[in-house]
Amino acid sequence: ILDPIFKLFDAIMNFKKDETQKLLDTLKIKLTPEDREKEGKPLLKVVMRTWLPAGDTLFHMITIHLPSPVTAQKYRAEMLYEGPSDDSCCSGIKNCDAEAPLMMYVSKMVPTTDKGRFYAFGRVFSGKVGSGQKVRIMGPNYIPGKKEDLYEKSIQRSILMMGRFIEAIE
Repeated sequence: ILDPIFKLFDAIMNFKKDETQKLLDTLKIKLTPEDREKEGKPLLKVVMRTWLPAGDTLFHMITIHLPSPVTAQKYRAEMLYEGPSDDSCCSGIKNCDAEAPLMMYVSKMVPTTDKGRFYAFGRVFSGKVGSGQKVRIMGPNYIPGKKEDLYEKSIQRSILMMGRFIEAIE
């Protein structure tokens, strides 16, 4: 299974044009004229994307093997939430309830073109995010019961990130 990959890698990375062309013909890999002009790593990338596209396969495997948020949050709620298991926040997380209090994990702060402003990129477990909404932000050094690294701010605007594009929502 790996032998053709190793042969193709060796031929492309060692600039063996004749051997590369034979392997491409044998494996029935069709390249555009622009792609045929490439050499080394750029050519290897194009060939691998054409021959063994991982994106569709990974997406297919993720949809088959990973549980939906509704299923997963039922048994993951106690790992996601440290508070009492019978309060509205925990039950909102368990049920992916849009009407429950907002519970969100911010995984990345993305800088904007406005100096000093960031987009908070994250995963909503329950509730809804809306512009003007007041939220409590617990930073990475927050300790329950303490006021350090605990902030209350309002959401300036909500956006949808689609690749490198952003779209205002609401």
